[in-house]
Amino acid sequence: MKREYQFDFSSNPAGQYDILGRERKAKTMVAVLEDCIKKPLKELCLLNVGGSSGIIDNYLADYFRSVVSIDIDESAIEKAIRKFQKNNIDFKVGDALDLEFSDNMFDVVICSQVYEHVPSAEKMMDEIFRVLGKRQ
Repeated sequence: MKREYQFDFSSNPAGQYDILGRERKAKTMVAVLEDCIKKPLKELCLLNVGGSSGIIDNYLADYFRSVVSIDIDESAIEKAIRKFQKNNIDFKVGDALDLEFSDNMFDVVICSQVYEHVPSAEKMMDEIFRVLGKRQ
């Protein structure tokens, strides 16, 4: 099956602007990560691949040292930048298949509901593993 990028996914706001639903999802992410990672989350840097509207990132920024959110959807990133401003959060337009970050740069990478929106989930996973630091 050949897939293409969905550059303007935010123009169909089927859920990425549901603040309560997105915050509920982020709260679950924090609970799972706190249970699985034996370090305080406040010491860790997180990358969100496919952050879209930024609601989840805004929530996670209260728990992590830093949060970087990327999405190929420029409109979604522009909205996130305007709406959410914290010192430890950075929104960037970026390609999940070609992450512009150094190897082992992040302690945690989340990627929720993105696989079906990229041409190659395998290439995306290769990039995620590349930027994800080694577990200690």
